[in-house]
Amino acid sequence: MNYVFWAVVAMACYSFAFLFMKLAMHDLPAFTVMPIAVVTLAVGATTVTALFGGWSLPSVRSLPVVFALAAGVCLVGAVVGYFRALSTGPVSVVVPIFGMFLVGGTLLGIVVLGEGVTARKVLGIAFGTVAIVLIAT
Repeated sequence: MNYVFWAVVAMACYSFAFLFMKLAMHDLPAFTVMPIAVVTLAVGATTVTALFGGWSLPSVRSLPVVFALAAGVCLVGAVVGYFRALSTGPVSVVVPIFGMFLVGGTLLGIVVLGEGVTARKVLGIAFGTVAIVLIAT
């Protein structure tokens, strides 16, 4: 299946994940919900990789492994920050602010990875930023 299908699956799953996290935090502390969700993610990701992903054992000193570890550290920061924000703020404000990663990721793709810039992309970034600000305020 193509990347659009999987992007839609990811969007839908993230949307429900935020809802379920907030519902769980009505009765559980954020730092109880977080490890439950993260362990579920780790088990699910490992299972999918084992079944379909073709697990490999790269050299721990290779640059791709360093990048994978850096991504993991960034994900820890994202998850901790998100759970803390969600435990203290409304979903309707926290999720749009968290959603700015779309704009940030797009800008990093352009600046760091040299991905193409078009007027349409610049307009999309601007509209996305305005939309998030309007939703979150």
